[in-house]
Amino acid sequence: MKAIKAANPLARQSFLKWYHVGSLGQTLQNLEGRYLKSSLAQTYNRKTVQVGRLGSESRYIDPDFNGDFVLTDEIGPRSHPNFVQARADDLPFATESIDTLILPHVLEFESDRHQVLREVERVLKPEGRLFVLGLNPFSLNRLTHLTQRNSFWNARLIANQHLLEWLSLLKFDADLDVAFSGASQTMIENPEGPWKELKASLCTAYAIRAIKRSYTLIPLESSWLKVPRLVTGQILENPQLNKV
Repeated sequence: MKAIKAANPLARQSFLKWYHVGSLGQTLQNLEGRYLKSSLAQTYNRKTVQVGRLGSESRYIDPDFNGDFVLTDEIGPRSHPNFVQARADDLPFATESIDTLILPHVLEFESDRHQVLREVERVLKPEGRLFVLGLNPFSLNRLTHLTQRNSFWNARLIANQHLLEWLSLLKFDADLDVAFSGASQTMIENPEGPWKELKASLCTAYAIRAIKRSYTLIPLESSWLKVPRLVTGQILENPQLNKV
């Protein structure tokens, strides 16, 4: 497969630095860690893959399940017990082999985000779960940083509505699950209704929860054709019928 470079190779590194050092970034890290910890509901013998290192995995991955957790990134901590070096657009996993996949703040820094999503769909099992964390392109935080030329906020951030549409095309049942407000240090769960939607539209980031559906067309047997049909008018010629 042809190598695809990220749209801005330094953008995600800049984001991760802000995520761990900046006060707003640390707040977002805490909120997202709490969300993932409560949402993953890990169980034994269920394979979980995270595409893209955050550096805060210990906040939401229980050490008891480290054996079933794989972390992938183009660069990363080789000391991690289950680290696999790989690109997000070319995952080294068998088709339909993963139960849960986490995609944390990766798509906004990839040039071919559609290929990344196709790879995610390929490796997930039917009914497999997907969690996507994304930065909100309409957040107040981004608007205040647009004049900074080298800021990661200038990356091609993805509106959650667009991401939901893309996932739907890939046969995912997906919903906007949570919006994260770094300024107020709160999570807006199930942001439905005018007031919640307005607040969510200005939040720093969001989380989408999706399930891969496997739709199989089952041919329907035309059993009704086997039932004798009533024929109006003259009876069809049939030797058996003539004997009656």
